[in-house]
Formats: sequence, C-alpha cells, structure tokens
Amino acid sequence: MNIRTSLTAAVILILTACVPLHAQNCCAPAVPQQGVLGETVALPHTLEIGLHYEYLRSEGMYGCCGSVDDPADTRTVWNRTTLTLAYGVIPKLSLSAIIPYVWKEKSMQPELAPTRTENSTDGVGDITMFIRYSPLGRSFVNYRELSLGFGVKIPTGATDRRNNNFLLPEELQPGTGSWDYNFSLSLYQGFEPVDFYLSSTWILTTEYDDYKFGNQFSYLFNSNLHLKEWLDVTGSLSGTVKAKDEEDGEANDHTGRHQLWLVPGVQVQVIPEALRLHAYLEYPVYQDFNGTQLGSDYNLRLTAVYLLPLQRSDE
Repeated sequence: MNIRTSLTAAVILILTACVPLHAQNCCAPAVPQQGVLGETVALPHTLEIGLHYEYLRSEGMYGCCGSVDDPADTRTVWNRTTLTLAYGVIPKLSLSAIIPYVWKEKSMQPELAPTRTENSTDGVGDITMFIRYSPLGRSFVNYRELSLGFGVKIPTGATDRRNNNFLLPEELQPGTGSWDYNFSLSLYQGFEPVDFYLSSTWILTTEYDDYKFGNQFSYLFNSNLHLKEWLDVTGSLSGTVKAKDEEDGEANDHTGRHQLWLVPGVQVQVIPEALRLHAYLEYPVYQDFNGTQLGSDYNLRLTAVYLLPLQRSDE
C-alpha cells in the first residue's frame, strides 16, 4: 500500500466515523430473494433449470421518516446471478438447490475527501438446499396447490475479502459464514385467464464471528393475467421485514427495516412447455428504517426457466 493510498484510507475512516459501518443494504445477508426459491412443487420427474439475474441499486440515506443528509455520499450496486435447480421426485415433493454468484460495489466520497473510495467483491455466495412438499393433490382441471418448504443455507461464500489490507464489512462479503434456515408457505390458485398465489418465507439466521444478520420475514401476493398462450402480464406486492443485526450480542440500531415493493412484469413462453422468460421491475412504495440506512432505488430481475423432462410425467 503506497503512502497516498494509506492517507486517503485514513481520511475516509476519520470523516465517515459518524456514518454507520454496518448500514444494512437490501441484500446484505445474500439470502435468496422471494420468487427465486420457487413457489410451487416442481413437476414430477422433471428438472427445472433457472437462471436469475438481479440488479439492485441503493443511493441516499434514510431514517424512519424519510431521507437524511449523507456526508459520505454513499452508493451501492449489488449484482447477483443465481442458478436454481429443482427436481420433482414425486407429484407432491421436489428438491432444489439455489447457487448464487454475487458482485457487490460500494462507494463513498465525504466532502473533504480528494477522491471517491470504492470497495467491491465478487464470488460464489451461500448455497441453499431446499425441499418443497404439497400435502394436497393437484390437477390442471382446478389448479390449486398448498405447499410447505424448508431450506438450509450453507456458508459456502467467502467472509474474509479485503481491500488495501482492510477487512471489508459483513454486508460486502459474498457470504455470511452462518448456517441459516428457511421456512415457506405458499398457496397457488389457477383460473382462466388469471391466476394468483400467496407466499411467505421466514429466514432464521445464526451467528458467525460475533456477527448475526437479523431474521427476515418476506411476503408476496402475485397475479398473472394470461393475454395469449405465450404471454402473461404480472403484478405483485412483495414485502420484507428484517430484524436488527447483532454484533457481540448487542443490537445494531442502524439495521432492520420494513420494505414494500410494487412489482410489474411480463412472462413469455418461448418454447411451449419448455422455456419461459420473465422480466420484473421492483419499485419501493414503502420503506421504514431503523436508525440511518441506505435506501433502495429500484431492483431489476430477469429470469429464464427451462423444463427438462427426465421421465414421462402424468402432469
């Protein structure tokens, strides 16, 4: 590290001492986003291969009641590509894996700093193994499904990334180092020309290296309108409630939030019964923060799902 770089880093640390070092971003724990987990049981003897790209942008500090001054002019961009694999073992049971690869960028430039300081990381995140079970049989005559899910997030992502010999904060690491647990409940009801589903997910986190990301509850209400055999327009309300993080057993008062997103989108069936594409724009319509945190501007999600029958399915 040269002298100029060292002095710049020291200036940044001094000038940003009043800014929370662990200001939680929307996706700091690197947990699967609602919708990436899958809301229904995979078709029996069929492998569902999903590729999801997410662009998540945050800029500007917020408190409980609106925007606040940010002396560090903080900005973040999270990019995440997720591979999902789901296989229907029997008509009521499927197994899946969620494998993320993340790029995280965070930049700051306090008023007296000569240049903008940027920190970035990338790498494989924490992999989640998931099982989904439907206690009710389903049919395409009256398509209805109630499903229960359980998942375990395995600490496969790195937690020791550094920049200029400084250990980056937990929110910038590809992984959390902790074993976390996912519980979900989903209800799907199909009609013509519209269908609906309700979904909720609870994520219970554990501690790693004296730091614990807050538990999380997510909820989703989605509706699809079938305009053509190959085209759907969708509308969703997606919410997330995150508890405060804990460090050395003490709550971090600048973490934890409740956000509600309006999510319009489209779905295109490119190959009948085989390949479909999705595009969604997530826009925050309600944000309630604890302390002072980065707000969220918008999220963009693009998805491709390919169905590969490995054996003839009765469905």
